[in-house]
Amino acid sequence: MADEATLEQWQAYIETNLTAPFALTQACIPYMKISEAGEAHHATQTQGGAAGPCVVLIGSFRAHQSDPDQEGYAATKAGLLGLMHSMAISLSRWGIRVNLVAPGRIKVAHECKEGDEQGKEWADVHEDKDVEDHPTNRAGMPEDIADAVWYLAGAGFVNGQDVTVDGGATKKKST
Repeated sequence: MADEATLEQWQAYIETNLTAPFALTQACIPYMKISEAGEAHHATQTQGGAAGPCVVLIGSFRAHQSDPDQEGYAATKAGLLGLMHSMAISLSRWGIRVNLVAPGRIKVAHECKEGDEQGKEWADVHEDKDVEDHPTNRAGMPEDIADAVWYLAGAGFVNGQDVTVDGGATKKKST
């Protein structure tokens, strides 16, 4: 935090975690609009139809709790929550819902440069810390995030919500 050189990193976080989702969503609006007044969306709902168009942003549980020296990351992920809330209201006039999935610790391939260099697949390594930190007794997997996104995309009455997918880690009291 005290290092003035981190300002460049801060700007990169802003561009990646806030500007990019805003710009991408803005570019998709013309293709997602049901109608200016939402009449077609209402007709679809009354006929038992689909959930309608939905934007699902990917945030982080770090919007709610942080580690030291993560100001840029934590601030932009918290800002993404505000962006999602605002877009959910603004885009509702066109029948577009906006929600957010906030992953916790997710094990993915190529997470660790050292592991890659040693030929270790970090995503397949079971660590005691995975069990210790998560009431689900494991770290998350990419499929867990995909399941949450899939749910939100099809949940036609869910709008403006953030779903934290962290195996209960943010609910567990740290010692």
